[in-house]
Amino acid sequence: MKIIFTQNFLLINTLISYGRHIAFVLSIFISTIAFAQNTTVTDNGLLKVNGNRIENKNGQAYSVAGNSIFWSGFETVGGKFYKSEVVDHLAQNWGSQVVRAAIAVEEADLVNITNFNTNFPQGLVPNPSGSGLFNNYEFELAKAKVIIDAAIANDIYVIVDFHTHFAHHFEDIAIRFFEEIAEEYGDNDHIIYEIFNEPINTNDFRITGDPNTFSPTNFTQTWDNIIKPYAINVINAIRAIDPDNLIVVGTPGFSQGVGAAAANQIRESDLNLNGADLNLAYTLHFYAAQTEHDALIQSATDAMNQGIALFVTEWGTVAASGDGDVDQDQTLVWMDFMKENNISHANWSISDKFEGASVITGNGGVDGLLNNDLTSSGNFVKCIIENWEDNSFGSCEAVITDGPGGGDSALVPNGFGIKFEVERPTELDASTNSRIDFISPDLSIGDFDGEGILSGFKPGESVVVNANGFLPNNTYAIQIVLSSSAANNFVLLLDDSFEFIGGENTTSTSLNEYEIVTIRNVQLGDNSQNIRIAIGENFSGSMNIESFYVIPDNEYDNAVLGVPTFDAELGVSISPVPVTNNLYINTATNADVKYSIFDITGKKLISESKYNGSVNTSDLKNGIYMIQLFIDDQNQTYKFIKE
Repeated sequence: MKIIFTQNFLLINTLISYGRHIAFVLSIFISTIAFAQNTTVTDNGLLKVNGNRIENKNGQAYSVAGNSIFWSGFETVGGKFYKSEVVDHLAQNWGSQVVRAAIAVEEADLVNITNFNTNFPQGLVPNPSGSGLFNNYEFELAKAKVIIDAAIANDIYVIVDFHTHFAHHFEDIAIRFFEEIAEEYGDNDHIIYEIFNEPINTNDFRITGDPNTFSPTNFTQTWDNIIKPYAINVINAIRAIDPDNLIVVGTPGFSQGVGAAAANQIRESDLNLNGADLNLAYTLHFYAAQTEHDALIQSATDAMNQGIALFVTEWGTVAASGDGDVDQDQTLVWMDFMKENNISHANWSISDKFEGASVITGNGGVDGLLNNDLTSSGNFVKCIIENWEDNSFGSCEAVITDGPGGGDSALVPNGFGIKFEVERPTELDASTNSRIDFISPDLSIGDFDGEGILSGFKPGESVVVNANGFLPNNTYAIQIVLSSSAANNFVLLLDDSFEFIGGENTTSTSLNEYEIVTIRNVQLGDNSQNIRIAIGENFSGSMNIESFYVIPDNEYDNAVLGVPTFDAELGVSISPVPVTNNLYINTATNADVKYSIFDITGKKLISESKYNGSVNTSDLKNGIYMIQLFIDDQNQTYKFIKE
């Protein structure tokens, strides 16, 4: 990094010699210093894989830290950040060494079709009215070029990401896209090609079988039959034009099944290199609030020991859903692991979406980034990136912020289970079954607010959200996160034949007071993946719908009531119950405890990263509350009464 001084520095010396007021002199001096000039690529050149590590032009093991922008296709929370000033700020203010352009391929999540690969049950057709390269190629390509041009201008690396879970269905688009990028930018050492973002495993879930197991056999079929053949064709297309820039290939199970790739690596003999370099790394993704860290780190270590290099093109400080509180301790464990093994990484995400992974406070926009109006995750990640090069990130902390957005917002509570967004689409088309399929003919895009929350819901309208093949056949509890301007509005679920499944009344009386309405015993799964949310006929006022959560019904009570999950030797309890002022967390060890307090609607009221001897409840109204405790990788929720 270099500090650039303008010629006005001479003017300052002149002013000082004439005895001008020092404050005035300093203000002029500060105004004449440009931001730190990032010289990452100039200093390190082309990144090249050597065995299981990535090296710079000097043959030294090297890693970079930076940011991933949110999906380009979601304009309200992602696409609007595909601007040069965003990259300028990250490179100059954060010291980011890499930026990832997550270029949307399709607005998929539609319906299963039988002529797609039967080994990939989540194979879905794209929404013809949606965004992405499939629907609007030149528009999304232009976004990629804005980020690439800005990265080159700021002398940092840029990951050009073909962002989809189903790249193998769009191989022709991938080849066209990467050929155009290689033709225009292949001579620049800044370019890194990411050819398959997060392939979904052949199983319906992120991890097959035992959630603590990342055995290569769990992901072999996906890698051998789907990802590797696709990757070979795309790599050949790139290497015919660009002989040496780094290529990163996604791995099975949302890019966590690195063992399968290590066991059957893409070799030079698989490709038509014609003198070009292989220069290939493999993708590893993680989210800090996952529970399988030890197994995933061990799997990554084993994969590197088998000779492959890893690149973490996406990671989050929160849960894999992208939401929830920052897990500071586990994030730093991962940072230590990546630093020790010289693994580069890009944090998810540059967005102002109301979820924990966003670095910008809710609905803050580009100005929020430029003004450093950041969430706790944003501040934490900024500190890590700023201190990555000199390995001093260990003192970075995830401080709870007061602003809206991210996991800090008390306005939007979290439910239990898998979260599904209700997001603003590019178009509304009642003839298609997209992620959001609006049956109501008079519903318009204008019914979504700035962060994509459905607002102004009316009687007779319904919204269908496709569950993306993640739900096996089971009975579920559906928790709808919403706000209502009047109490006792009836929210109901319908099946695809508009038959009533279940419903509950709202309790909130303000659009700023979010609540969770839970509907039990809902049968979903297999071919019944659509969740249709509707409003009863006696609806009054306005309603906003933010998201919903799905959990097996037989697990819901335990999740809410906090059936003990701590190891017995921890000896965890809370007292006194009922409580009037201070609540105490009792343990048999000296383990650090984090906690969050929720009201009975699920609204988060208090969140602290460390318990300091007591919990002050004096500001809570009399009533029933829940406190969720976190110790190491375990957590449990307890009910208590405030009197």
